[in-house]
Amino acid sequence: MTTEVAPAESVDAVFRGLSDPTRRQVFERLSRGPASVSELARHHQMALPSFVGHLRVMEQCGLVRSQKHGRVRTYQVAPRRIRLAEDWLARQRRFWEQRLDQLDEYLVKLKEGLRDMATSTLAKPDPKLDLVLERVVDISPELVWKAWTEPEHIKHWFAPRPWSITACEVDLRPGGVFSSTMRSPEGEEFPNVGCYLEVVPGERLVWTDALLPGYRPSENPFFTAVVTMTPEGDGCRYVAIAIHRDEAGRKTHEEMGFYDGWGTVLDQLVEYARTM
Repeated sequence: MTTEVAPAESVDAVFRGLSDPTRRQVFERLSRGPASVSELARHHQMALPSFVGHLRVMEQCGLVRSQKHGRVRTYQVAPRRIRLAEDWLARQRRFWEQRLDQLDEYLVKLKEGLRDMATSTLAKPDPKLDLVLERVVDISPELVWKAWTEPEHIKHWFAPRPWSITACEVDLRPGGVFSSTMRSPEGEEFPNVGCYLEVVPGERLVWTDALLPGYRPSENPFFTAVVTMTPEGDGCRYVAIAIHRDEAGRKTHEEMGFYDGWGTVLDQLVEYARTM
């Protein structure tokens, strides 16, 4: 049975010669210096004719060359042939690195485009319909985000003391649940269930009580909330917007204590975040 071998000048021959693990081991050994057939065969548990067949394939592929002195045949690496493979791989590497660079550039532009598109869908606050709390705080946007998105943290600051949070559930994705249960000092509990509309990690959260999880309409819609956190100095600019359906809803929310309540919980968030 004969083995078909590609011409030694072809890069295919190089890969053909290295396609067998025995031949790769022999090549690694010869990379450290010339060796005789007997020395090379000593490390391989196979019949000598079979082993010599591997050496013959490697020589036909141009990976090694041999010389015979008396009855001893010695093999050594033929570096020029392996450079064929090195050059081919280098070309492939340059090609794929260029493609990956182009992919990185595209993904950056795509991310920026999505961010711009998401920002453009948010109307500017309407003073007749919306309430806005804006403040620069001395904690990072990363800490604000963590405090807003992990239930074990939300429970520590989300209700103005002496009120407390007894339960919290977060499914951080559009359509996912955002719910909390507030307990009054007298022990009365008030559950609040909403639905995330937008989640931009580290930058913005939008949720509403007009929808239940899965975007199902709720019975008693009140407002939609937008919270953004933007790096500023050593801290961040924190903006919370409560969007209402009509002027009456805005007025009711303000009279309920929006500024005092949301301002107090922001103070509590900052206080708690410093311990995280």
